[in-house]
Amino acid sequence: VNDTFKAIWDPTQVALEGEVSGFRVSQGQWVNFEIKDEEAVVSIFMVLRNLTVPLQDGMRVRLYGYPRLYPKYGKFSFSADRVEIVGEGGLRKALEMIRQKLITEGLFDPSRKRPLPRFPRRVALVASRESAAYGDFVRILGERWSGLEVDLYHVLVQGKDAPESLVKAINLASRTNYDALIMTRGGGSLEELMAFNDERVVRALYACTIPTLVGIGHERDITLAEEVADVRGSTPTDCARLLVPDRRDILLEVATTEETILFQLEAIVQGYVTRLERAFVGADRWLQTVRNRVDMSTARALDGARLWQERLMHRVDTMERVIRSADPELILRRGYALVTGEGGRVVVHASQANPGDALSLRFADGKVEVEVSEGRRSNLRLFP
Repeated sequence: VNDTFKAIWDPTQVALEGEVSGFRVSQGQWVNFEIKDEEAVVSIFMVLRNLTVPLQDGMRVRLYGYPRLYPKYGKFSFSADRVEIVGEGGLRKALEMIRQKLITEGLFDPSRKRPLPRFPRRVALVASRESAAYGDFVRILGERWSGLEVDLYHVLVQGKDAPESLVKAINLASRTNYDALIMTRGGGSLEELMAFNDERVVRALYACTIPTLVGIGHERDITLAEEVADVRGSTPTDCARLLVPDRRDILLEVATTEETILFQLEAIVQGYVTRLERAFVGADRWLQTVRNRVDMSTARALDGARLWQERLMHRVDTMERVIRSADPELILRRGYALVTGEGGRVVVHASQANPGDALSLRFADGKVEVEVSEGRRSNLRLFP
């Protein structure tokens, strides 16, 4: 019977839908519950790893898998491979359960969020190439900035395979040297946006090694992917505005900065000019003081030199008079004679003259040759 079920059952086209009742997890790996409606109750079995959404009693779900029949007991059950929550109320309840779980784990902690680079050069864009969000994002980028390299990671943005597609793109981009990762999608219903509330997608964004920027749906739509992202954009176009600055704003900022720098440079230069002027004034005063001191010292030196010269001249005059007073010529003119013996030897004492010595007497007007007589030494005989 079970083989017949598998042969005729198309799990992509047929599903069970009902309200969850008696939800429980056994041994940390098996899930059991029932779904019911107004007419019937069906037992559900599934492996825990296939349960990607939080469940609790009272939620309405849609189950995909295969029916099973136990012949021994005649019991009908259903083995579920995939669970979808049905209805906005159930989706919001599941969303809140996931949010509280992730908040407890600290995935939304603001302190771990990273800023975007101001001037990115290469970014990864996780989006659907057919979506209007992709076109709007690229258009706004071109209007605001140029030269930015954008690598598109085309993904499914809704449906059962969308979470896996998103996780794969995030992990692949995270291993590449990008400045940022951007994830965008246009608006839609809560059910259509549930891929961006998938816990696997949220954890992949949390583990991403580069700054993340996420903008999903309209401004009023807030997904868990946006809450875990480093920066949230209210819309895909807002993501483009947050990612790159407007070139006109940058040009204005550059012009303003240039003007500020020039003004500051002028102020700095003027400050140095003022200091130099003050230094030159101080130097002039110092030089004038030195010049005055030099002039005073020079004057004192000249006065001292003149005084020394006068004293020296006075001494010279005195010595000259002394020398002149000792001049033999002057002495001879006073009636004295200079007596010299042989060889010009000056005879000063009478004892130096012996009888018969020839002496020369020099007077002021000439010389006289004499010879010492034999008489007393003091008697000299003159002969022509």
